Amino acid sequence: MKAVSTIIGLAICLLLFQPVDAAWEKQDAKTFAWLHDVFFLDEDRGWISGSNGEFIHTVDGGRTWLRDKKFTEDTIRGIHFFDEKNGLLLCERDVFTLGSDSPSYLLTTNDGGKTWKVLNFSDAFRKRITKLFFYGDNAGFAVGEAGTLLSITGADPVIKKLPSPAEYLLNDGYFADNFRGAIVGGAGTILFTDDAGVSWKRSFIAGKDNKKLNTVFFLNASTGWAAGADGLIYQTVNGGKSWRKQKSGVSNDLTGVFFNDSANGWAIGEGGTILRSSTAGNVWERVNVKTKHRLEKIIFSGNRGWIVGFGGTILFYEDDLKARGTSKKSNK
Repeated sequence: MKAVSTIIGLAICLLLFQPVDAAWEKQDAKTFAWLHDVFFLDEDRGWISGSNGEFIHTVDGGRTWLRDKKFTEDTIRGIHFFDEKNGLLLCERDVFTLGSDSPSYLLTTNDGGKTWKVLNFSDAFRKRITKLFFYGDNAGFAVGEAGTLLSITGADPVIKKLPSPAEYLLNDGYFADNFRGAIVGGAGTILFTDDAGVSWKRSFIAGKDNKKLNTVFFLNASTGWAAGADGLIYQTVNGGKSWRKQKSGVSNDLTGVFFNDSANGWAIGEGGTILRSSTAGNVWERVNVKTKHRLEKIIFSGNRGWIVGFGGTILFYEDDLKARGTSKKSNK
């Protein structure tokens, strides 16, 4: 009898830790480029970018994607539109053809992407810029190698070099509102601000293990998550001042995290890793998907979600928010 009980117990445990199925559907990108970013201005208009100048857009909520006429051969790592006319792209030159140019630069548009002009990061010297993030109407920051921090102001950007808040590579940043935000990076670095980036302070991290952090996301002014190497996930409930570790159950590097509401969220990463939580990240379950490619970015716009990654990967998800009795605003 004891043996039977043990077997039943083991079976239940195995069932609990089986990957779950979620309806992430693969979309045809008509490209094998390494896709790095996806951005939606509203529920209809969105853009995806990647290596070799890959840039595609949608005007019907991602049902179809249209390829723009190629305007650069460089990698487009980041997208941000302030409105339907004014936007900018974070681009990166081929390291073997740099010459005297900086590794990273901006392309800016004021006609909705019909034309683009180059704006170099002259204050960044030879440092690579990894991420742009914004708050308010048109103010934000760029972060990168060796703790590089730049302010970016205006749709026709004015760029200014700021004192470095850390000595390590900075990988990502996110603002919860017009004042509170966080930056993450190498050696387990998490910095927070509550004065719109006038000052950045080191966060307290319970159980810090100095592993690289790749991504950070805030649901509101208090609650956020950060994720990185070896399946590392942290959560904050006080605006980034302190963080506690959550158990992801995986050892793959995680590259993106997004929460639809206070309970339901996602994390993505290497090897086609997709994790889902319905408990604010206290329990994570692995999701079955038909890709083993590295996944780079996850966002939701309304009840629709997208993941992009290596090999032209675009995954689409439609969440039945009505069935869950929740609602979610468009992504930043």
